[in-house]
Amino acid sequence: MPKPYKTVSVCGCGWLGLALAENLVKDGIDVQGTKRSKEAAFDLSKKGIHGVVFDIYDQNRHSGEISEANSSSLFGSDVFVANIPPGRRTFDRTEFVVAMKSLVDRAKAGGTQQFIFISTTSVYGQAQGKISEDSVCHPNTESGIAHREIERYILEAFPNGGVVLRLSGLVGASRHPAKHMAGRTGITGGKDPVNLIHRDDCIRAISAIMKQQLGGETLHLSALDHPTRSDFYRWAAQAMGLPQPEFIEDGGEGKWISSDVTLQRLGMTLRYPSPYDMPLPALDS
Repeated sequence: MPKPYKTVSVCGCGWLGLALAENLVKDGIDVQGTKRSKEAAFDLSKKGIHGVVFDIYDQNRHSGEISEANSSSLFGSDVFVANIPPGRRTFDRTEFVVAMKSLVDRAKAGGTQQFIFISTTSVYGQAQGKISEDSVCHPNTESGIAHREIERYILEAFPNGGVVLRLSGLVGASRHPAKHMAGRTGITGGKDPVNLIHRDDCIRAISAIMKQQLGGETLHLSALDHPTRSDFYRWAAQAMGLPQPEFIEDGGEGKWISSDVTLQRLGMTLRYPSPYDMPLPALDS
């Protein structure tokens, strides 16, 4: 049996990455976490995470001792988790891909054994019907195209230790898409299936990937239940006391993500198998 991984770098301690890093610290793992400012990196230390100032678009920039002390080990951890969504900034696909490939190269050169890339089910584009882990990808957005190119690069760079984990729409804590749909009218695709996954189940899956030391695999996650967008978001808005959205009852041929193979591979069951099981946030959160 291989020795358990002891050090993990989480590149991108945002909404998902921070929760993952905190969970790993509780499990006794030595965790490096990145933030783009010195102040935010220092805040990580209060949670038992070694903070590193790092920006994928300026990978040679360091700010202060907290970065200098840990940057050398950022790319030398047993496991490197790349959790870097394109973000809300003006998105340049080429710039993002080049930066991410540089990140992969540095992790490989530093001796990382397992590289986990948090990707997205948007790489399947406008595919319809049941989507399994080996379904053909036809991304139709700049972000989806970028993620697919990065996926290929990682699996080539880490043929025995690269893992691509494609996540459906993320829900958890104060984050819920119904809050942004409340009161809207004329929303198309009312009959299309919902593909959501709770943050807690994402963290459990990532931890299982590490513990099993998987490599050379592409996995994805979504809740098992796929209600229609109209049914679910109207229900969620009503349950949160928000104005209900109004949908055009069209569609119905959208994609639904089947996670059966991934869950069997990881030996796990979902804590929240249906979007209706996922706790709804308070309005003031």
